[in-house]
Amino acid sequence: MDNHRCQWHFIAFSFFLRAVQTSASSWTAEVPSPVSALLGSCVVIPCSFNYPEPQKKSSEVTGIWAKETLKKIYHPDRSSVLQDFKNRTQLVGDLQVKNCSLRIDPLHQSDTGPFYFRVEIKDYEKYSYVDNRVSIDIKDNYDCAYTSFFSKGLPELPTLSVSEEVRVGELFTASCSVSHSCPTDPPVLTWSHSATPTVQSQQLSKGQWEVTSSLTFAPTVADHNKSLSCTAAYRGGKKAESSQTLNVKYAPLDVRVERESTLQEGDSVELRCSSDGNPAAHSYQWHSPSGALLSRGQTYRLERVSRHTGALYCTAINTEGQGRSSQVKLNVIYPPEIKVGSACFSNISTVTCLCIVESVPLSDVQWSLPDGVLSSTKVDRHRSVIIATLQGSLGFADYTLCHANNSEGNTTQAFKLPKKDMTWTVHVFIAVSAFLVPVLFMSAWRLTRKCRKSHDGQHATTTQNIAIVTAKATVSDNSAATQENINNEVSGNQYVYGNMEVCTNCSLRSEVKADGRCDSYESVMGEDIYANV
Repeated sequence: MDNHRCQWHFIAFSFFLRAVQTSASSWTAEVPSPVSALLGSCVVIPCSFNYPEPQKKSSEVTGIWAKETLKKIYHPDRSSVLQDFKNRTQLVGDLQVKNCSLRIDPLHQSDTGPFYFRVEIKDYEKYSYVDNRVSIDIKDNYDCAYTSFFSKGLPELPTLSVSEEVRVGELFTASCSVSHSCPTDPPVLTWSHSATPTVQSQQLSKGQWEVTSSLTFAPTVADHNKSLSCTAAYRGGKKAESSQTLNVKYAPLDVRVERESTLQEGDSVELRCSSDGNPAAHSYQWHSPSGALLSRGQTYRLERVSRHTGALYCTAINTEGQGRSSQVKLNVIYPPEIKVGSACFSNISTVTCLCIVESVPLSDVQWSLPDGVLSSTKVDRHRSVIIATLQGSLGFADYTLCHANNSEGNTTQAFKLPKKDMTWTVHVFIAVSAFLVPVLFMSAWRLTRKCRKSHDGQHATTTQNIAIVTAKATVSDNSAATQENINNEVSGNQYVYGNMEVCTNCSLRSEVKADGRCDSYESVMGEDIYANV
């Protein structure tokens, strides 16, 4: 039983080996059918053939392509080729390695086939592979969209491959590929993006090749929702294009607070936070300038706003990150208010008044006196504050008025004007007196001594009278006893009354007369000194 089984195995193996040998030595050819090609481009028909090997290998093998009954479309002898195919066909395969590939360039509308290959081996055999025919599927292209709808065919659209998730700043690669039938002149692939692509080509089956262009770049926000296109340009100007819209993911941008432009004190307001992000923000937060969390949600309501309502900002958050708005200060309008620090003051000759007014919008500020309106001489502005300065001589008015008004209201405040400061006059008088009195006293004392030394005997009476007068001048009117004692010292119990002119600045060379005058004298400060006695 086992021997019988072994015999069957041997017979089966022998039959398989004989079949392989027969196949290897038979007249066979392999061609694709049909072959797709573009009108006006070229087509290369892949072809391989086989034949039983002769005992003596021939060095001369001729390849021929024909259609119908040996109507040659290719032959080494061009004179035997059909007129329509002359100079358009070329055997690109190497017959020595049994490659019979044919190139037709350019492709005409009538080049549909079918075609077959024939081999002629010198001193051996000739064989036509009519059972292995190939047809060509010719595609056409029209620029007009209307006519292309009815056209027999179009160039193959490029296959565009883009990743579904593309993020800002992260490198990604898009690829574009297209199959074609002309390896010696493949389509040129171009991109709508400016990045530099890389290109590679490979052979497919059934007489097709594929060219692939790869584009690598880091997208920006500007690339979001932008069409990325790849265009295949064929010889003769024919084109086919594929495109895809980029979906670029990025964190929220352009975060802003939407609000009413102007509010009055006491109003309520609803603030709304908006942003541009992909995907859209899924949550919002509100913060004070210090970063403290005020509220959550896309809207935030403030009740009874005032000029003192602080600034704030919002934050938008999505799966890619977060973004924040700039700080926002509400524009709250209110009537003018004259602030503490407003007042009038004076110096030697000028009165200066300051009126500090806070309001939104800024106020118009004017000064007035009881008899009319004055223009402020200077106005300084700082945000919501105006400082109006009035400076000059304001006459004999007791007060001045500061008037402030804007679209929300008005206010007026009176300022008392200070009187002219006379302290400087008193100071000048004291200073002059302090200088002149000692000078006059010392001059009188020195001159008196000089006069005494020169005329002690001659003017004893005069000297005595002066002493008496001096002593008498120091007595109080209410001291009668003292008055009597002084009177007794006077010779003859007589009082001395009248005016006596005394020289108080006689020089050393002066002569004193009997009446008390110097013969020649100089007055102190150019004036005589008189004393009432």
